[in-house]
Order: sequence, then C-alpha cells, then structure tokens
Amino acid sequence: MSLKLCVVGCGHFARIFAGAMQAIAGEVDLSFASRDAQRAAEYAAAFNGKASFGSYEAAAADSDVEAMYLCTPHHLHGEHVALAAAAGKHILVEKPIARTMEEARLIVQTANQAGVTLMVAENYRFMAVVRLAKQLIDGGTLGVLRLIQLQEEADLRPSQWRASRELNGGGVLIDGGIHKIDILLYLAGRPRDVYATALPQVLDDSEGEDGVVIVTHSKSGAVGLINHSWAKVHGREPKWVSVSGTKARISFDLAGTHVTIDDGLEERTLEAPGDRRGIIPMVQEFRDSIRQGRDPEITGSVGMEDLEITLKAYESMGSGQRVVLDP
Repeated sequence: MSLKLCVVGCGHFARIFAGAMQAIAGEVDLSFASRDAQRAAEYAAAFNGKASFGSYEAAAADSDVEAMYLCTPHHLHGEHVALAAAAGKHILVEKPIARTMEEARLIVQTANQAGVTLMVAENYRFMAVVRLAKQLIDGGTLGVLRLIQLQEEADLRPSQWRASRELNGGGVLIDGGIHKIDILLYLAGRPRDVYATALPQVLDDSEGEDGVVIVTHSKSGAVGLINHSWAKVHGREPKWVSVSGTKARISFDLAGTHVTIDDGLEERTLEAPGDRRGIIPMVQEFRDSIRQGRDPEITGSVGMEDLEITLKAYESMGSGQRVVLDP
C-alpha cells in the first residue's frame, strides 16, 4: 500500500524532494500544501500530486493524507508538528528537528502523546556512499578509527528566514552543517568533546555564521574534523569525506557514486549501489516504520542528539573553549 504523503511547504527543497519521489511514484502518493493555494496547485501539477491544499490546516484535516512531510522553516517545526500530531498524521520533519533542546523535547513529546511516528528527514545518512562507508568501517576494513574529515565549501547565500539567527536557530552550522554532524555520529559514534570556531564573516547580510570549523574527539580518541562554509567566493567544490584508520583510508564525494579505499599498497574503487541523494531510502524507511509499527532509523531522539552536538558547537564558538559532553 502506497504512503499518502503531503509535502507541507512548497519551497526549493520541496521541489528537489518531489522530483526524487517520481522514481517511486507507485510507492508514495504525494499531495502538496502551501499558504499559497496557487503554488500548491502548481507543485501538484508538476509532480503528479493527488491533491493540493491552500493551507496546512486543510491538509491536516483531509482523511486521504496519512503523513505529512514538514519542509518548513526551523522556527515553525514545533507548531506544525503539533498540527499534524493533533490530526493523527505521521510526521517526517526536516532537519534540524528544532532550534533548541526545549523545542525538540516538546516536539518528541507531542508526537509520542499522539501515538504517531516521528522521523527526522536526515537524507545524508541514507546516501549510498555513506551507507557503504559505514559497512566498511563496521566490517573492520579500516582497523581502528583515527581521523574522520568532512569538508564543504560552497558559494551559497542564505536569504529570508535563513539569514535570521533567531528564525534559523543560528547560521550555516544548524542549517547545512548539521548534516555533517549526523554523518560524524553515524560513522564514528558520539564525541566526548567539541571545539568550534567561526570563520571570518563574508556574508554581511546573514546574521548567523557563514563558516565554521569543528574538532571533536570520540571516546576511543578518534578525531573528527568538520569544515563547513557557505561563503566560498569562487564557486563550488566537491563535498568530500575522508576516514582514516590503522589499516586503511576511505574517501568519497558526498554527491558521488563510489568509495575509494587506500591501504598503502593499492588503491581501489568500490561502486556504491543505491540512491546518491539518499532521499528515496529515507522515505522508504519512514513508510516501512509506519507499516511495521516500529521506530524509524532516525527517531526524534537521534535528531535531538544531532541538535545537541550542534548547540554544543555553538557554545564552544561563544566561549572559545572546548566543551565536554560526556565526562
């Protein structure tokens, strides 16, 4: 049975999401909700939507809507989770789950009390290259982990609510950088401490930071290094990840289709089967968790842990000191 999913908020990423869903049209029936009825209708026409709604309330009240994908600004997540939960709809909410831990806890509590499934839409964890990297690490190919590096420098310009520190919850770290936090936790486990520093500001019209470097240590001593910036002047570069261990090193482009392994004797390339963007398996996991009556892979608690590390990084940026998570 197909998942009847309403996309709430018809913005840029909703278009990317809906385009990806066309590959599994038989598994997911989309509808679209916007504060602008014409915009919702345009998205429905463009992406084979079964219905469109001129308000989020109308979508929540429709009996043909089984679940809602909240692709809305960060400061509205709590309000929209409450709306969906009150209507008994399962919820796929965009990352970050919230701006603060208090907001996040209320979101999780609201979903739990309503008895609906809540999943955070962290598609990077489902990317084919990330899944393959996880298999290699867990399988012992790298030996003991020593260093994981995640790098993104892109020429992007946050605008509207994203340029507001209050509405966004911060700058580029809580927006796009939280993807890297989630990958770090997925591949290397929870860090025991975090140190972060903002890069010199380039985007004067953005209230939040436009670049950040983060250093972490895992409980085993492995070092994590994240360089995330949306203010590179000269276009885009690959978003790459490198993981080094005592036996070998793997590297991959987050937009790529293969993982390279170098053990010091030879370098080989493995194809990473699956969805390059991770959107399709993310939605399939959401659907399957609903059908099977189990927790999804990325529960509200997982989203809260990603947020916690992100906020600890902000704390470090403010104090200039390393922040210890787990003594």
